Amino acid sequence: MCTLKIFLICSTFYSAIFAQLTPKIAIVGGGIGGTSCAYFLRQLFRDKAELTLYERDTIGGRLNVLNVDGDFYEAGGSVIHPSNKHMVDFTKLLGLSVRKPTSSRFGIYDGKQFVFEESEWHFITMAKFLWRYGISSLGLFKWVQSILSDFNRIYNLQEKEYAFTTLSGMLEWMNPSFRNMTQESLAAFLQRKSYSQLFLDELVQSINMVNYGQTNNISGFAGFVSLAGADNNLWSVEGGNKRVPEGLLAKSKANIRTGDVSEIKLMADGTYALSFYDGSSKQNLSTAHYDIVVVACPLIRNSENIKFTNFQTDFFQFQSRFHPLVTTFVQGELNPLAFDQKAVPDEILTCKSSLSFNSLSKVSPVSEIKSKSKNRVYKVFSEKPLTEEVLKQLFKHTTGLKQKEWLAYPHYEVPKQLPPFLLHRRLYYTNAVELAASAMEMSAIAGKNVALLAYNMWHHLDHKVDNYKEMHKDEL
Repeated sequence: MCTLKIFLICSTFYSAIFAQLTPKIAIVGGGIGGTSCAYFLRQLFRDKAELTLYERDTIGGRLNVLNVDGDFYEAGGSVIHPSNKHMVDFTKLLGLSVRKPTSSRFGIYDGKQFVFEESEWHFITMAKFLWRYGISSLGLFKWVQSILSDFNRIYNLQEKEYAFTTLSGMLEWMNPSFRNMTQESLAAFLQRKSYSQLFLDELVQSINMVNYGQTNNISGFAGFVSLAGADNNLWSVEGGNKRVPEGLLAKSKANIRTGDVSEIKLMADGTYALSFYDGSSKQNLSTAHYDIVVVACPLIRNSENIKFTNFQTDFFQFQSRFHPLVTTFVQGELNPLAFDQKAVPDEILTCKSSLSFNSLSKVSPVSEIKSKSKNRVYKVFSEKPLTEEVLKQLFKHTTGLKQKEWLAYPHYEVPKQLPPFLLHRRLYYTNAVELAASAMEMSAIAGKNVALLAYNMWHHLDHKVDNYKEMHKDEL
């Protein structure tokens, strides 16, 4: 009997240790932030963690494709910057092919005329650019490169497995001015640098309109990310960018639950109870318990969000207003007379927020090899669905139409409170990063930061969490 008691005591002891070494982790959201976090968690914990990812729709989130006449087109995040290390590494890791966008001329339209139009000859384009905007405007692109250099320091830091509990801390570590850039409009920031108002009102604003559907009143940091997205060497993934989150999820070996998480409840023992509707219907409510929870979906103001129960902190303060976007794919022939011209460029940017569309461009399928349609397809970004009247004005005729309405990115108003990555003990929020800027790489950086944060805090590696004395930039 004594031997049996000793055995039971030892079994209980070792079971407690095993439970501590093998946390149950839930990731709520299957976009690039959630799937990259799942992948990095698996790399850190290896087989000593049980991962479950919840997604109510499709894996990829706002990385999605739309079927137009048998071909698929990028409906969400479309292009990736060459310096985006995580996205480059993911593509290599998953054995995916890279495709460059088809070369096309662009023009900036103000609602009455094209104020700037690219030429087929580069030297003519440069001459027109300098004539209209002045040589000082070239300094903007040097500034973007300088900012990118500071931004890229985060990669070496993450390689050394350091993590941040706050978005503000991460931005300040990259560059002390980054956090301030989230609290000041891009217009005010660039005006201090003495760029011409014409340059800001036309070229800079048109870039922000196509990337974020917003004017130069967006925050300076979001504006920097937007301007970086005007690089000539952008690329995408053959077959669609959503193949990256799909591949990362497979690599993470996480259990996948299709359902809508409705509540995260803090239990007395510090664990979390997740209530979720299993499947597509909202009839079968289930509950599961986890040691660590990662919220990898945005908390959107005036929208249906996760309910947080038994927390002293009011998570409503972290909800943000998101900017609506309508993506319309049109098969047809563009009407140059709508722009009072005989011919128009393949990519039309706008610099006025009062127009019926933000941008209009001819696009190619995500896989040219499998292309079935011979018709031209145009992608139109707008804040509201295009009316039949607008479509008849812009196009001579249409043979097909597909439309997707979604909340694409935060409304970058300033000043803005930046949410933390750490909401509560072992409760994390990857989408905090979107309040600085929304981009695939930003989400991947947040995914790795949260994975490192969860791992370090679980193993009490306090020296690798917000320990600025250890985070020497010069050594990295």
